[in-house]
Amino acid sequence: MDRYIIVVDDIWHSDPWKIIGQALVKTSPGSIIILTTRLKDVAESCRSYHGGRIYDMRPLNDNDSRRLFFKRIFDTEEKCPHELKRASEDILKRCGGIPLAIISVSSFLAVDVPPCPDHWNKVKESLSSPLPGNNAFPEDYDIWKDHLVSIWVAEGFVHADPGETLFEAGLRYFNVLISRSLIQPWWYKENGEVLSCRVHDVILNFLVSKSVEENFVTLLDPYGLPPSLHSKVRRLALQNSYQENVVPWIKSIKPHVRSLACFVDCKELHPLTEFEVLRVLDLKNCESLRNIHLANIEVLFQLWYLSIRGTSVSELPAGIGQVQHLETLDIRDTNVEKLPSTIVLLEKLARLFVYPNVRFPAEGFSKMKGLQQLERFSIHGQPLSFLNELGQLTNLRMLYVLCDGLNYESSEWGIFTSSLCALCRHKLLDVGISKRSYSTPIPMDSWFPTLQSLQKFSIWPISSLPIWMGSLDNLELLVLRIERLTPEDLRVLGGLPALEALDLLFEGGYASPFTIGGHEFQHLKSFRVARLYQLQFMPGSMPNLKNLDITLLFTRNSYSDLGIQHLASLTRGDVSICASREHIEGVHDLVAKIQSLLDAHRNRPAVNFWTYFDNEMISRSFTIARY
Repeated sequence: MDRYIIVVDDIWHSDPWKIIGQALVKTSPGSIIILTTRLKDVAESCRSYHGGRIYDMRPLNDNDSRRLFFKRIFDTEEKCPHELKRASEDILKRCGGIPLAIISVSSFLAVDVPPCPDHWNKVKESLSSPLPGNNAFPEDYDIWKDHLVSIWVAEGFVHADPGETLFEAGLRYFNVLISRSLIQPWWYKENGEVLSCRVHDVILNFLVSKSVEENFVTLLDPYGLPPSLHSKVRRLALQNSYQENVVPWIKSIKPHVRSLACFVDCKELHPLTEFEVLRVLDLKNCESLRNIHLANIEVLFQLWYLSIRGTSVSELPAGIGQVQHLETLDIRDTNVEKLPSTIVLLEKLARLFVYPNVRFPAEGFSKMKGLQQLERFSIHGQPLSFLNELGQLTNLRMLYVLCDGLNYESSEWGIFTSSLCALCRHKLLDVGISKRSYSTPIPMDSWFPTLQSLQKFSIWPISSLPIWMGSLDNLELLVLRIERLTPEDLRVLGGLPALEALDLLFEGGYASPFTIGGHEFQHLKSFRVARLYQLQFMPGSMPNLKNLDITLLFTRNSYSDLGIQHLASLTRGDVSICASREHIEGVHDLVAKIQSLLDAHRNRPAVNFWTYFDNEMISRSFTIARY
């Protein structure tokens, strides 16, 4: 029987482990399961439930903590000014020997050039202050980049350099925070682009404490009790239950609130029009929100950001067109089926997110010249005049559409592709065309517009690679769901000069040899491919590839090895192998051979192997990176 080692990281409650443990503990004697948690009672509960031992991880000692802290700021401890020594010791004491906390705080202080003792003392005091209500800003909360940057822009926090939009400047800010380790990247795109982040609890404690001190944000205490009735609240987030005496307090602060995020049903917020200076209104997943609550929204003339995603709203009021400063509108996962004709009056609207069944106005869409991002509507059923005017949005940079129910001989498709070609002559950089269910492939023959300006392109399903694909010299990310690919097609893709991420899924599997030749895909950093019967990397192929994710369909003698050892820059990967049970021995031999070859790889990449027999996952093994 196969044995395994599994690590379940950062458990905060014992109940989930009771469920997971049932599937693991008794299935394979001799296997190892490691759980990590910061909470002693959770560790004890998990240990007692299944029988095990608790290993108390030792924090860094004082010397190692100081060495890590000062290296980040001054390169060595000797360069630390004498007047900062006391503050640094107090800060390190608060970090408790946790490496990530030390790195996060030191990265924050490293920005302070030259270092200021007053600043260091304020950081020390903030880190020592208890967070009022630790459920108000939960640790390990996923913060999505586009959502965060949109709010920064709406709040006026972002200042653009010449030639860039405010949103692009906000993305630059985000990347700076990532590079300085002040926020932790979490979810990634195929090309390595960070999609979301988290904030370490030590940094979060400092940020919240500082924000409260400067009246940047207002927190309810753990019991939902309001602060002073005389306080002027600028930004309000309702994330917990609240007491009845909060109601008059909410009414009293409405004239001052600039940003409102509501994650619980709070009927006392209405009418929303009493928030006279509101710039950000985030009502995502507020189940009690109804059409009537958005009536007279034109009164909120300073509104820049509006999200009603995941609510029961079925109609936007006509007054939405008078909210002239609105830049972001998110109505995904609502019951809205038709946009009001006044939507076209929002000439500053830059980002519009809709549900596929939403129908656009027949006339005037070309007026929305500020639109930069539009996703994700269905082409089928839209007015032909809308599809035609779509091509006149000269600032559109990102467009995602669906093709379900579409007749490719229809005027709808012809007009859309004509508009797509026009958009690519302007600023369009990112296009996604897909279907929610696999049926007739999307045609990609010679009359399909050449999208030479594109940097990111996703399309599925298609039958084969179009000839013009080789002309996409600026393409960095390509996602294809495709039926067939010839060796010549593979060479065409391998010759794309800017391609950094490639994602291929073969519908029904790909039986022909799939060989990556030497000196192909010179700039590729991430490669994901699924449903291959034969795959071989030749020496010199993909010299800059770091991340690999492949799914193989195994038959007798279909593989001797994959040539993964030839990927000179590989650092991590996932290899899934699907086979019938009669090939168990052959699959295990293949995995053992690849692992042996990877042991000799100069990077010692961390590769996970997943094996499935008759669609059931039987085992998982690891090649652990060593440094």
